[in-house]
Amino acid sequence: MHRAPLITLILAGILLATTAARAEYLAAIDDWPEWVREGMAKEKRLKFRAVTTPDDSFSSRMPGKPKIEAIENGWYFLTDMRAGSPLECHYYTTSRDLGTLTDLLTEANIEAVVKNGGTLGERQLFQTGAGEVAGMPYISLEWIYTIQQDGQTLVGFTKVRAATKGEAAFACAHNYLGYRETFAGAFAEFVTGANFEDASPQPFYEEIARLDMNGIGSGITHVSYTTDEEGYIRAQTVEAAVMPVDASTVVASDSYTISFSTPGGELLNAYDISVEDGELTANMRLQRNEQGDWVSSGMLQGKDLEYEIDGALQPHSELQQIAMARELFAGETTSLDGLAWLPTADPTKFLEATMTRDDAEVERQARVTIGPLSFTGRFDVDGNLSDAAMNVGPASIRIERIWFRGSMPR
Repeated sequence: MHRAPLITLILAGILLATTAARAEYLAAIDDWPEWVREGMAKEKRLKFRAVTTPDDSFSSRMPGKPKIEAIENGWYFLTDMRAGSPLECHYYTTSRDLGTLTDLLTEANIEAVVKNGGTLGERQLFQTGAGEVAGMPYISLEWIYTIQQDGQTLVGFTKVRAATKGEAAFACAHNYLGYRETFAGAFAEFVTGANFEDASPQPFYEEIARLDMNGIGSGITHVSYTTDEEGYIRAQTVEAAVMPVDASTVVASDSYTISFSTPGGELLNAYDISVEDGELTANMRLQRNEQGDWVSSGMLQGKDLEYEIDGALQPHSELQQIAMARELFAGETTSLDGLAWLPTADPTKFLEATMTRDDAEVERQARVTIGPLSFTGRFDVDGNLSDAAMNVGPASIRIERIWFRGSMPR
């Protein structure tokens, strides 16, 4: 078993569970003055119109009459949506780390607001969220803060949403109290209405899952399966999360796992890359050497590593893990075993993986154990993990598949 689709998001949650998101980290609007509460309740109905870049490479729909400016590897849109301050949107033509992009754009907007005059005072996290829009994973982040200016205390509110699709990325920002649903609708229209050249191969199956930690939406994962020209299966999992550490701090994380398997599902090689707050923390690969043994090598937490693993062992690919779940629920078998490569848990060896039926009360439910990791999950009839739950210290972690398209081969 290589890293199964939702396991990527589970691992992200476990790694940050010691600073688990809590409801008290989020700003309570009732604690703010009445005029702030009134401002936060404001919304506006928007009318959208078609917008196109000067080179006709991108078009979408936005409110108002946007000013369009070319930027490095993309386009910048600025428009008045009559909601206190302009709406800013970006279209990037090169890939971006979704969690990092959301966090950096938020910080840049807060800094820009403060630069207009004054100093930043208290800041509180208002909301983190994750979901799906137009078949793309997105992350949202909102901050409320005070600005000291000429002896007065002003209140700022910055909200950012970002989404990715292949090599393209989309992001919008708005800096003003309220208009939360208005902004969410404008972002959704910008992404849903986007027309651009997409050279990425069409997956035969893809899915999006969301991670909630203690009830707070914190992360998202997008899994896609494609077939290359030689018939090999390419499985890619992209994970992104923005998780609260305390009321004024978040950690942004991004990870990528890519593997290639034969049409029959046998794992050929795999790659595992992780980024935290914009810094590369893992860049591992698994492949066979000339002698036929496996080599697990690369960089992990700043250290260069290389370990040889017995070539007679065969870790499960994603396809084999899915087939394993189908087999488990198809007959009288109560438990199945396999091997997993999870370099962030242990790069020196393959870990034992066990899937045990636990469906006496919940249909198609199983207990999954992979090395030190253990969780309860439900599987659909095709063998895909549809949701999972676990408790780690103070953290209650829930992962749920919220969107999928296509079908897996049997």
